[in-house]
Amino acid sequence: MNKPSVRSVQAMVLITYFLINDNHASDGWAFSGILTRQAYALGLHRDPNIVVANATSFEKQSRLKLWQAVLLQDTFLTVLLSLPPSATHTDVSVTSLFTDDTSSTDTAYINLSWRLAYLVQHSVSTPRQNKAPPTIPRNPHPLSPQIPHQATRTPLRTLRQTLFLTSNYHHNIMLLHSSSSLQVAMDIPGALDAAHFAIHAFFKLWEVFRAEAKVWWVFHHRAFLEALCIGGILKGDDEDSRNPRLAEDDPFFVRGREDIVRMIDIMRQMSEGEHGSKVALTRISVLSAYI
Repeated sequence: MNKPSVRSVQAMVLITYFLINDNHASDGWAFSGILTRQAYALGLHRDPNIVVANATSFEKQSRLKLWQAVLLQDTFLTVLLSLPPSATHTDVSVTSLFTDDTSSTDTAYINLSWRLAYLVQHSVSTPRQNKAPPTIPRNPHPLSPQIPHQATRTPLRTLRQTLFLTSNYHHNIMLLHSSSSLQVAMDIPGALDAAHFAIHAFFKLWEVFRAEAKVWWVFHHRAFLEALCIGGILKGDDEDSRNPRLAEDDPFFVRGREDIVRMIDIMRQMSEGEHGSKVALTRISVLSAYI
């Protein structure tokens, strides 16, 4: 621990993901705190052209990609756990990650992931820790990814990237719209729309990559939180008089209920068999209260 190295930080990133996907997200978050400090100690958050100017191009790219892994892991895990992010200090430019052999789809994925991480840190994570309402980005739409209509014909790597970004982006937009303050009421249509688009990405993941969907904790936990948000709105858990309860024949209500029912069905399938998920059974019990 007292002698951090690129290899040790790489291993710690993988260990953190193991803890998360083994349903020990809180342990993963605690471990990632050590990981982030190790990354800072190595200067991974700094432009390698400044801190290791004489390193080879390969070494510089390795440092950049490792910092990207630390930044994205920390940012999106802290959103799910409603905890403050740690990987917030850097002068690394996202354009530094692109090399001649970087594919166009990977370039787009990396660019969007970094932009989304910075938006989330400043618009969602930091305000939540300061007990302030999240702030709506000035221009969120150009960042919004879209699931291809012919998903089964899309290259699998590209489809995974698109589904992950779609889920992540709309989940955070859901958090923005579902927040409220004395000055601003919850945006119910906006929250339900964002939650629907986010959870639909998980449904598509389940449809195309079922084995991965069962073990990708971040993805199905995010979908569970989206179903909870939808359920809370439909049930009228928000006691703010500025937000009247939706009628049961309202299109938003009908679609939201369908999303919860489908999520319960997927959780039921995840709970079946000798190695069925006990967590899925708990989620079925929680979500069933909303239908």
